[in-house]
Amino acid sequence: MLCDRAYRLLWGLDRPEARVGLALCVKIERTRRHVTLPDGTRIRRGDRVGVLHLNNARVADVHLNGLPARLVGLEFRRWFLASLHELARLAEGPGTFADVKAFTAITIFHRGLARFGFQIEDGALVFPALVGAYQRALLACLHPAGVLRDRGEDCREARRLWLTRAALLARYSASGPRSRAAAPPRAKRAGSKRERSSEDVPSRSHSAT
Repeated sequence: MLCDRAYRLLWGLDRPEARVGLALCVKIERTRRHVTLPDGTRIRRGDRVGVLHLNNARVADVHLNGLPARLVGLEFRRWFLASLHELARLAEGPGTFADVKAFTAITIFHRGLARFGFQIEDGALVFPALVGAYQRALLACLHPAGVLRDRGEDCREARRLWLTRAALLARYSASGPRSRAAAPPRAKRAGSKRERSSEDVPSRSHSAT
Protein backbone atom coordinates (compact mmCIF):
# COMPACT_ATOMS: atom_id res chain seq x y z
CA MET A 1 0.00 0.00 0.00
CA LEU A 2 1.22 3.46 -0.90
CA CYS A 3 0.48 4.99 2.50
CA ASP A 4 2.47 2.26 4.22
CA ARG A 5 5.47 2.85 1.95
CA ALA A 6 5.28 6.59 2.58
CA TYR A 7 5.07 6.04 6.36
CA ARG A 8 8.08 3.72 6.35
CA LEU A 9 10.07 6.15 4.23
CA LEU A 10 9.17 9.08 6.49
CA TRP A 11 10.29 7.29 9.68
CA GLY A 12 13.26 5.45 8.16
CA LEU A 13 11.92 2.00 8.97
CA ASP A 14 13.57 0.42 5.93
CA ARG A 15 17.06 1.67 6.78
CA PRO A 16 19.48 -1.15 7.72
CA GLU A 17 20.02 0.30 11.22
CA ALA A 18 16.29 0.08 11.94
CA ARG A 19 16.07 -3.64 11.17
CA VAL A 20 16.29 -6.12 14.02
CA GLY A 21 16.45 -9.68 12.76
CA LEU A 22 14.20 -10.75 9.91
CA ALA A 23 10.82 -9.84 11.39
CA LEU A 24 11.13 -6.42 13.07
CA CYS A 25 12.00 -2.80 12.42
CA VAL A 26 12.43 -0.47 15.41
CA LYS A 27 12.07 3.29 15.69
CA ILE A 28 13.32 5.02 18.85
CA GLU A 29 11.34 7.96 20.21
CA ARG A 30 10.53 9.69 23.48
CA THR A 31 7.10 8.99 24.89
CA ARG A 32 4.79 11.97 25.34
CA ARG A 33 2.80 10.65 28.28
CA HIS A 34 2.94 8.69 31.50
CA VAL A 35 2.00 5.01 31.34
CA THR A 36 1.57 2.52 34.19
CA LEU A 37 1.51 -1.07 32.94
CA PRO A 38 -0.43 -3.95 34.55
CA ASP A 39 2.76 -5.31 36.14
CA GLY A 40 3.38 -1.94 37.85
CA THR A 41 6.11 -0.73 35.48
CA ARG A 42 5.98 3.05 35.08
CA ILE A 43 6.98 4.72 31.84
CA ARG A 44 7.34 8.45 32.30
CA ARG A 45 6.98 11.25 29.81
CA GLY A 46 10.29 11.75 28.02
CA ASP A 47 11.52 8.15 28.48
CA ARG A 48 13.05 6.61 25.38
CA VAL A 49 10.96 3.76 23.99
CA GLY A 50 11.30 1.53 20.97
CA VAL A 51 8.35 1.39 18.57
CA LEU A 52 8.13 -2.05 16.97
CA HIS A 53 6.99 -2.53 13.38
CA LEU A 54 6.89 -5.63 11.24
CA ASN A 55 9.36 -5.82 8.38
CA ASN A 56 6.61 -5.88 5.77
CA ALA A 57 8.85 -6.91 2.90
CA ARG A 58 9.89 -10.01 4.85
CA VAL A 59 6.30 -10.73 5.84
CA ALA A 60 5.41 -10.78 2.14
CA ASP A 61 8.38 -13.06 1.38
CA VAL A 62 7.32 -15.71 3.87
CA HIS A 63 3.91 -15.90 2.17
CA LEU A 64 5.40 -16.14 -1.30
CA ASN A 65 7.84 -19.02 -0.79
CA GLY A 66 5.25 -21.71 -1.42
CA LEU A 67 4.81 -22.95 2.16
CA PRO A 68 1.40 -24.22 3.34
CA ALA A 69 -0.51 -21.82 5.59
CA ARG A 70 0.38 -23.70 8.79
CA LEU A 71 4.09 -23.71 7.97
CA VAL A 72 3.95 -20.01 7.12
CA GLY A 73 2.80 -19.35 10.68
CA LEU A 74 5.55 -21.52 12.16
CA GLU A 75 8.23 -19.89 10.01
CA PHE A 76 7.11 -16.40 10.95
CA ARG A 77 7.01 -17.36 14.60
CA ARG A 78 10.62 -18.54 14.31
CA TRP A 79 11.61 -15.22 12.71
CA PHE A 80 9.76 -13.23 15.36
CA LEU A 81 11.40 -15.07 18.25
CA ALA A 82 14.84 -14.70 16.63
CA SER A 83 14.23 -10.96 16.28
CA LEU A 84 13.30 -10.67 19.97
CA HIS A 85 16.50 -12.49 20.93
CA GLU A 86 18.48 -10.12 18.71
CA LEU A 87 16.69 -7.12 20.26
CA ALA A 88 17.63 -8.37 23.74
CA ARG A 89 21.25 -8.74 22.67
CA LEU A 90 21.31 -5.17 21.36
CA ALA A 91 19.56 -3.82 24.47
CA GLU A 92 22.18 -5.39 26.75
CA GLY A 93 25.13 -3.63 25.15
CA PRO A 94 26.04 0.01 24.56
CA GLY A 95 24.41 1.75 21.64
CA THR A 96 20.98 2.74 20.36
CA PHE A 97 18.94 0.53 22.71
CA ALA A 98 21.06 0.87 25.83
CA ASP A 99 18.70 3.20 27.72
CA VAL A 100 15.38 2.24 26.11
CA LYS A 101 12.84 1.76 28.91
CA ALA A 102 10.33 -0.39 27.00
CA PHE A 103 9.14 -1.41 23.56
CA THR A 104 5.66 -0.82 22.20
CA ALA A 105 3.56 -1.95 19.25
CA ILE A 106 0.05 -1.46 17.90
CA THR A 107 -1.50 -4.59 16.46
CA ILE A 108 -4.71 -6.51 15.86
CA PHE A 109 -3.01 -9.71 17.06
CA HIS A 110 -2.76 -8.56 20.66
CA ARG A 111 -3.97 -11.81 22.25
CA GLY A 112 -1.36 -13.94 20.55
CA LEU A 113 1.47 -11.68 21.71
CA ALA A 114 0.66 -11.95 25.42
CA ARG A 115 2.48 -15.29 25.54
CA PHE A 116 5.67 -13.54 24.37
CA GLY A 117 5.73 -11.18 27.36
CA PHE A 118 3.74 -8.25 25.93
CA GLN A 119 1.18 -6.41 28.06
CA ILE A 120 -1.96 -4.70 26.74
CA GLU A 121 -2.52 -1.05 27.62
CA ASP A 122 -6.30 -0.67 27.75
CA GLY A 123 -7.79 2.51 26.33
CA ALA A 124 -4.56 3.68 24.69
CA LEU A 125 -6.03 4.13 21.20
CA VAL A 126 -8.74 6.68 20.40
CA PHE A 127 -10.04 4.78 17.35
CA PRO A 128 -9.06 1.11 17.80
CA ALA A 129 -11.58 -0.15 15.22
CA LEU A 130 -10.31 2.26 12.55
CA VAL A 131 -6.68 1.28 13.20
CA GLY A 132 -7.74 -2.36 13.12
CA ALA A 133 -9.45 -1.90 9.75
CA TYR A 134 -6.28 -0.30 8.34
CA GLN A 135 -4.09 -3.12 9.60
CA ARG A 136 -6.41 -5.78 8.19
CA ALA A 137 -6.38 -4.04 4.81
CA LEU A 138 -2.58 -3.83 4.89
CA LEU A 139 -2.24 -7.50 5.79
CA ALA A 140 -4.66 -8.44 3.01
CA CYS A 141 -2.34 -6.68 0.55
CA LEU A 142 0.69 -8.54 1.89
CA HIS A 143 -1.08 -11.90 1.83
CA PRO A 144 -0.95 -13.52 -1.64
CA ALA A 145 -4.59 -14.64 -1.39
CA GLY A 146 -5.59 -11.04 -0.69
CA VAL A 147 -7.66 -12.03 2.34
CA LEU A 148 -6.74 -12.08 6.02
CA ARG A 149 -7.48 -15.37 7.70
CA ASP A 150 -10.08 -13.94 10.05
CA ARG A 151 -9.80 -14.83 13.72
CA GLY A 152 -13.19 -13.44 14.67
CA GLU A 153 -13.67 -10.48 16.98
CA ASP A 154 -10.15 -10.82 18.43
CA CYS A 155 -8.60 -9.06 15.44
CA ARG A 156 -11.32 -6.46 14.76
CA GLU A 157 -9.78 -3.78 16.96
CA ALA A 158 -6.14 -2.86 17.41
CA ARG A 159 -4.49 -2.53 20.82
CA ARG A 160 -1.29 -0.96 22.06
CA LEU A 161 1.08 -3.46 23.65
CA TRP A 162 4.21 -3.01 25.72
CA LEU A 163 7.24 -5.19 26.31
CA THR A 164 9.31 -3.81 29.19
CA ARG A 165 13.06 -3.85 29.10
CA ALA A 166 13.11 -6.15 32.14
CA ALA A 167 10.73 -8.64 30.47
CA LEU A 168 12.71 -8.57 27.21
CA LEU A 169 16.01 -9.34 28.93
CA ALA A 170 14.51 -11.94 31.28
CA ARG A 171 12.90 -13.87 28.41
CA TYR A 172 15.22 -13.39 25.46
CA SER A 173 18.69 -12.42 26.66
CA ALA A 174 21.32 -15.17 26.61
CA SER A 175 22.04 -14.33 30.25
CA GLY A 176 18.38 -14.10 31.28
CA PRO A 177 16.79 -16.63 33.67
CA ARG A 178 14.61 -18.20 30.98
CA SER A 179 17.52 -18.69 28.62
CA ARG A 180 19.57 -20.27 31.41
CA ALA A 181 16.67 -22.56 32.29
CA ALA A 182 16.38 -23.62 28.65
CA ALA A 183 20.08 -24.44 28.35
CA PRO A 184 20.99 -28.15 28.27
CA PRO A 185 22.17 -29.59 31.60
CA ARG A 186 25.89 -29.82 32.19
CA ALA A 187 27.39 -33.25 31.69
CA LYS A 188 28.08 -35.25 34.86
CA ARG A 189 31.60 -36.23 35.69
CA ALA A 190 32.50 -39.77 34.80
CA GLY A 191 32.38 -42.24 37.69
CA SER A 192 29.55 -40.56 39.63
CA LYS A 193 27.38 -43.19 41.34
CA ARG A 194 24.97 -40.95 43.25
CA GLU A 195 23.33 -39.19 40.33
CA ARG A 196 21.89 -40.47 37.12
CA SER A 197 23.44 -39.32 33.87
CA SER A 198 21.86 -36.20 32.34
CA GLU A 199 21.24 -38.22 29.19
CA ASP A 200 18.76 -40.38 31.13
CA VAL A 201 16.63 -37.41 32.20
CA PRO A 202 14.66 -35.55 29.51
CA SER A 203 15.32 -31.83 29.64
CA ARG A 204 12.39 -29.43 30.02
CA SER A 205 12.46 -26.15 28.17
CA HIS A 206 11.30 -22.96 29.88
CA SER A 207 11.84 -20.67 26.94
CA ALA A 208 9.04 -18.38 25.74
CA THR A 209 6.43 -19.97 23.53
